Amino acid sequence: MKKIFCFITALFFACPGYAQVKDTLHIFFPLDQSNLSPESTLFIDSLLHKKMLAPGRKMVILGYGDYLGSDGYNENLSYARAKNVLDYLILKDFRKEDIKLCVGKGKINRLSTNGNKGNSKDRKVELIIDKIYDTTETQRFEYALTGLKENETYPLYNIHFYQGRLDITPSSLPHIKMLYDFLNAHKSYIIQLEGHVCCLGRVEGVDEPYDESTLSQKRADLVCDSMVKYGIDKTRIKCIGLGNRNLIHDEEGREDEELSRRVEIRILSR
Repeated sequence: MKKIFCFITALFFACPGYAQVKDTLHIFFPLDQSNLSPESTLFIDSLLHKKMLAPGRKMVILGYGDYLGSDGYNENLSYARAKNVLDYLILKDFRKEDIKLCVGKGKINRLSTNGNKGNSKDRKVELIIDKIYDTTETQRFEYALTGLKENETYPLYNIHFYQGRLDITPSSLPHIKMLYDFLNAHKSYIIQLEGHVCCLGRVEGVDEPYDESTLSQKRADLVCDSMVKYGIDKTRIKCIGLGNRNLIHDEEGREDEELSRRVEIRILSR
């Protein structure tokens, strides 16, 4: 049997401050085929794994056919292609309410329709994904956390601490509220907050009651206490201090102290 290949391409448009932002994704199909091939599903799975495509993103799914066949045939075929992509995304934890539209657009009209091989570039499904840079910071935060799998972590870099102290900087308060809003909207999530400190060994200015391990623990506890104060059930949050075991370094290996003074969120269950 002649082997059939499904060629897939993704079009990405970069956005300042947020790498690898999607705009449009194309999945191409063989002639007269509507089922996703193993190559197609593997490609989509790789995008999910890399967080380049994540549940929670709003999108439109459009199916197409080429000029071969009747209008009615291509309308049915193009919709079947779109529906099969939709069904696969639902299996991957996408919600139906995130799909703004799923339709078959029929055949793409071309000026030249000579030949009996059609146009392979027209046999496709097009995913038009809402751009992250058209969303609010809260929505970007939601996209990031809903894209995490169990036991994966996400650094809360916008929650800052003064060196050697428990105090959260004033600019961090909106992001504390943002974390609460996420946990309040996703009540099945159980998380672990992991505290970190920036410096190796004791440093001048560290409050006497704290060493590296207790300070990192208390930073995680402080964020947890803020969630509980807002109304999040404390049983949903575990806390741990990791001291200075996971420092953040730049490309030249130098420690970034501000980024190292952080709390990370780990998804324990969804």
